[in-house]
Amino acid sequence: MRKKIKKIIQKSVGYYFNALAYVSPKTLEKQGFQLFCNPMAKTIKTHQLQFLEKGKNEILIVENEKIQTYKWGNGSKKIVFIHGWASHSFRWKSYIENLIENDFTVYAFDAPAHGLSTGKMLHVVLYGKAINQMLLQNQEIEYMVSHSIGGFATTYWLQHYKNNAQNIKKVVIMGAPGEAKDFFDFYQSILGLSQKAIEIISRSFTKRLGHEPSYFSASKFATDLEKDCLIIHDKEDKDTNPNYSIELHKNWNKSQLILTEGLGHNLKSKNLEQKVIDFILN
Repeated sequence: MRKKIKKIIQKSVGYYFNALAYVSPKTLEKQGFQLFCNPMAKTIKTHQLQFLEKGKNEILIVENEKIQTYKWGNGSKKIVFIHGWASHSFRWKSYIENLIENDFTVYAFDAPAHGLSTGKMLHVVLYGKAINQMLLQNQEIEYMVSHSIGGFATTYWLQHYKNNAQNIKKVVIMGAPGEAKDFFDFYQSILGLSQKAIEIISRSFTKRLGHEPSYFSASKFATDLEKDCLIIHDKEDKDTNPNYSIELHKNWNKSQLILTEGLGHNLKSKNLEQKVIDFILN
């Protein structure tokens, strides 16, 4: 029943947007962009909040939004974790607990519109700005671990903020999407959007972010990156295509690729966690 209701809602939104394409294109530009960038993030559970509260650090301001940062441990090595879509910093709990026992200071932050940060939308450019602010504030950070859109944004940041990335030694990118146009294909499919509606929303995307969707390509961003990188993707990932990580690996000069099986998009396992930590330490 819930699936049927969900499909009805999706199709209703699609009909509405398709109608707006003809009667009010400007309204569609605004509402379509907002929908595409709305993570509809889940509420933080009590046990998650209890863990995050222990690491609460300073608040950063990015595009007028309050970004909650975290810090655990006081080790000599510094690392930052960057979460994915509709997630928050709790997803890294196991890594955090492991690393603070191995002489690490661990940093993390909740993306705009996620976790304890404010906001109503997230896109790669905004996430890149948040990463940049975090790294400027904590320039001693040497390692980055990211998941999903956090990985896409990390690649974007490394390419567009090179002067601020000089201290970074190693990067881990897990289950990341590879092309912004995939988001358009996804919403066009589930909402049944017309080509006219997609073109209008795409135009809004270009106006707001300064580039057409096709510009945002992780593999293109990686072509001249020289950081050591571990790329991880599950062969059965239903949210992001593993082919993007294969392509990213081809274009990223100093990269290694691990293709897992049976872990899905979340990529959670103690064995994989240890491989990530071994990569960082060695």
